[in-house]
Amino acid sequence: MTKPRWFYVALGAAFLAGYFALGEFVSFQPPAAFDLGELGTYGKLVPLAAFLRSAGQFPVYATICIVALVFGLVRRAWLAAAVTLAIELIFVWKVSDALKELFHRSRPEAWLVVRESSPSYASGHATLSLACYGFIAYVAWTSTLPKSAKVAIVAACTSVVLAIGWSRLALGAHFPSDVLGGYALGAAALCFAIAFYHPAGLPASTPRGDRALHAFQKTRRL
Repeated sequence: MTKPRWFYVALGAAFLAGYFALGEFVSFQPPAAFDLGELGTYGKLVPLAAFLRSAGQFPVYATICIVALVFGLVRRAWLAAAVTLAIELIFVWKVSDALKELFHRSRPEAWLVVRESSPSYASGHATLSLACYGFIAYVAWTSTLPKSAKVAIVAACTSVVLAIGWSRLALGAHFPSDVLGGYALGAAALCFAIAFYHPAGLPASTPRGDRALHAFQKTRRL
């Protein structure tokens, strides 16, 4: 059973508060021991980490959104989810970049493969991965797909999110707290996207996909 919209809004606000609190704590002082240790991942499986870096960039998410929108136009029951995903990713991409400038934390000095030019807090890769694949996992889990398919999709999405976060540490592109902050911001975006997408005010017997499309169309009329 899905939670009411206010639950996701409140949860998103809590994640957002955590993001700002962590950023304030780590961005204006020298890195703590937790960050300097890099969790023992630095320099591990660099070719894989480099691939995951590329897989976690915005062109990949743009492709995912285009494919989702085309699929939604063919299968209208999924259109609301596809549109919500596209709006979420564009919004969080811009917000993440703006907030990086607010904290303006310096990157780690020991980097591999690519020297990133933007500020360090928070990891945009971590933010976008959780916002994107978290929403896909939510839509799959609350759909009418077979249970085995739901479990497989959620497991795959979770693995990708964690792998992309790991890659930022393996390449020395971020401190661990940057990745945690990225996940917090991504979780906030995910919760707000679910609140926007979450069907409300429809009979429980209405098919999940139809309820989602109806809710999205209702929102557009407001």
